[in-house]
Amino acid sequence: MGITPFFALMLPYTTVLFQFHTHEVALAVPEQEALKQWHEQNKATHVFPYWGKIWPASKALSQFIAAHKDLIQDKKVMEIAGGLGLPSLVAALFAKEVICTDAVKEALEFVNRSIQLNAGNNISTGVYNWNEDATTISAELLLMSDVNYNPDDFTQLLAFIKKQLQTGKTILLSTPQRLMAKPFIESLQPFITQQEEYSIDEVMCSVFVLTKQL
Repeated sequence: MGITPFFALMLPYTTVLFQFHTHEVALAVPEQEALKQWHEQNKATHVFPYWGKIWPASKALSQFIAAHKDLIQDKKVMEIAGGLGLPSLVAALFAKEVICTDAVKEALEFVNRSIQLNAGNNISTGVYNWNEDATTISAELLLMSDVNYNPDDFTQLLAFIKKQLQTGKTILLSTPQRLMAKPFIESLQPFITQQEEYSIDEVMCSVFVLTKQL
């Protein structure tokens, strides 16, 4: 995995500025009407572009990273299912190396635009599907925001998380407080070493630090 080239999508975008403590990050966000039109033209071959929106859990994870940079400092970091990659861009302010991944290559086009906007030199992108790709992950710390939205995926997602924890990785997991996801979060209780709550856009989100059981 490495820098993903620009694809043929080339939709118009808006640059949105975020302030996390004393740090500012610029994010390339596709114009929603143009994205909707693109989806209508390509829905036979592409799933709905959920990646094209800034979700509350992504903002919560970004806030947490900025407030706890000691967890990120000089680490090799990988974001799973990163979408527009806001947490990756914030992590790149402190980490040794960051790779933002997503299963949808079109999402990474916008991440690459954001990397250019922020003049990032320690962050790259790569296509990765957590429930299909068996590639060994070399990162020390994984970022995951709002990945637990489909109950059909919970069993496999939990297995993926446990596998990564057993190899010594730390995971920062951010999630809105959905009732349907409560059993999934309860399954993670033995691994939670830190937890913080954030109210983002009137949505309560939890951020968990997950580590291997002793």
